[in-house]
Amino acid sequence: MNLSNEQIRMLVKGAASYEECAEGLRLHRFTKQEREYYKTVSEDFYMKAHSSSGVRLEFTTDSRRFSFAALTAPGSSRPFCHFDLYRDGIYMGQVGTEQMGSGVAGEFDLGEGEKELRLYFPWSAAPTLTRVTLDDGASFAPLKKAHTMLIYGDSITQGYDTHHPSLSYASLLTDALDAEGFNKAIGGEFFCPGLVEAGDGTAPDIITVAYGTNDWSKKTKEEFETNCRGFYETLSRKYPDAKIFAITPIWRGDCQKRITEAGEFPRIAKTIEAVAASLPNVTVLHGYDCVPKEERFFADLYLHPNDEGFVHYFEGIYQQIKQYM
Repeated sequence: MNLSNEQIRMLVKGAASYEECAEGLRLHRFTKQEREYYKTVSEDFYMKAHSSSGVRLEFTTDSRRFSFAALTAPGSSRPFCHFDLYRDGIYMGQVGTEQMGSGVAGEFDLGEGEKELRLYFPWSAAPTLTRVTLDDGASFAPLKKAHTMLIYGDSITQGYDTHHPSLSYASLLTDALDAEGFNKAIGGEFFCPGLVEAGDGTAPDIITVAYGTNDWSKKTKEEFETNCRGFYETLSRKYPDAKIFAITPIWRGDCQKRITEAGEFPRIAKTIEAVAASLPNVTVLHGYDCVPKEERFFADLYLHPNDEGFVHYFEGIYQQIKQYM
């Protein structure tokens, strides 16, 4: 049986808004208001705001077979996109394309009995679901989550450059915390208080923030400090009951080779720490040592972790965050 758009929406996690079109169902991690905000910032950020980073289908079913199909459109500066499927926490396989704009389709034999499925959507593309199919008469029900989580950040948090979207640190952290995560990261982004003001109506009990590396490379010291303080103060005011975690930047290959207009790289973390110390519900998580400082853990050899690097990043952050949960 082909699930209706309404039935599919029941099984979705991480989507802040939906759009029905002639081709199928588009799942957006940003609200229309947030996407329109990014339209005023830059066409590049607006395009990236349409990616499906953090979106997934999560449900239980007794169906033996599962299949889906989707059309792809750009959601990043990368030409590829991949979907990962897990059955009861075990990796079942990947479906994807190396050519943006083409369709993708996958079919899986799940075996007998009830099982828990997770289909992780691509961080790099803006897919439109054209079909989700289970066995005729099969049962299906959405998974319930213990937490609701907002995830802010730049390209690293969006997912650049994981081959498996399920292995980005944001995906791994969302799963480890048993949360429904709404990924608000944009490749190339800085601390941007206007995004928080735009809001999405979500009532999170956990918020993670991981900006700073682009602020260091492209902003002045004054711009960075003003935007950093404005971002955290706005978050703290808007979500007074949420646990807000400020993740300082991870190591990057050029961080010890140059001084930018924002100063030396360690100044970024020190400023974030100082801002966090002045706010009652913001806790610092130290990112610098989470990913080993070796090229082999980075897809581009200096900035964006590969799958192995992201696992290290997740483990380093999770060991810090779990003591506050």
